[in-house]
Amino acid sequence: MPNARIVNSAVHEADRILAKKKDFRNQIIRLDAHNKIGAESLAHDGNLESTVRLALQNNNNRDNHSSKDDKDVDEAWGAFEAFLQQQREKIKGLTKIHIEMNQKVDALIGAVEDVKRQIHQHPPPQQQQRQTDDDNSKPPDYELILQTKMELLKQQLEDQSGPVENHPWMKNTLTNMREVAASSRGGNGDDDDDDVQLEFSNNESSAEYKCPITCQYMENPMRNTVCGHVFDLSGIQFHMRNKRSGRACPVPGCANKNLSMDQMEQDVEKQLKVKRFLKRMEQEKQQRLSQTEDLDDF
Repeated sequence: MPNARIVNSAVHEADRILAKKKDFRNQIIRLDAHNKIGAESLAHDGNLESTVRLALQNNNNRDNHSSKDDKDVDEAWGAFEAFLQQQREKIKGLTKIHIEMNQKVDALIGAVEDVKRQIHQHPPPQQQQRQTDDDNSKPPDYELILQTKMELLKQQLEDQSGPVENHPWMKNTLTNMREVAASSRGGNGDDDDDDVQLEFSNNESSAEYKCPITCQYMENPMRNTVCGHVFDLSGIQFHMRNKRSGRACPVPGCANKNLSMDQMEQDVEKQLKVKRFLKRMEQEKQQRLSQTEDLDDF
């Protein structure tokens, strides 16, 4: 007869793990969000690469530059490109690690839920008396059961997702680094600089960083896991308190008519992007003020 104390202990430990499953996943999501921001910074023909290229070109356009200067610039650019490529490979490696971590967490949660369900479906009989020393009954080895189920679920998740290159997180990383675009263009991309800058301007506007409810820049972005729309925490809380607005998603045309706070999760990537966007806006503002002051001095 299984030892009821050990079974109850296993159920308690399962509940403890399941209570933290959201925290486990959010930690990985936060790590991957930082990784995506890094991927954007290292993008082919991105801001960093374009800025360094322009600085080297300006240095090479000096009136008194020599052929040695040309060689030095070429070597400097080659070294910088090699450095960028090393960092891009590191970003892809980190993305792969995050994918594997997420699969392990999913496997752990799935295995724990399965074991708990198994315990509830086949509970041990109530002991009428304390087990004696010569009782040879042996409780199930839940640690071995859990480990076996984890390995099975992890393999199933890997089979379902296929090669890591096809995983949505890896695709997102490659898109942010513009690896596909860079490889399809070929060459050094100098002729496409204007198109690249235009792409940045069109894809990044202040509207995507503002809450559709408050119309203010989001401080605590929350993404709806059902419809995918993002709101600031204060905005969605106000919407939920407003009885006249009902429980429909406030975005016009959205099919989600049963909105709840349980559907909301923190959007770490959006939060990082908002901070980065506001910081860049402030830098551009200070630069314009500095240029205005320089003109006033003439």
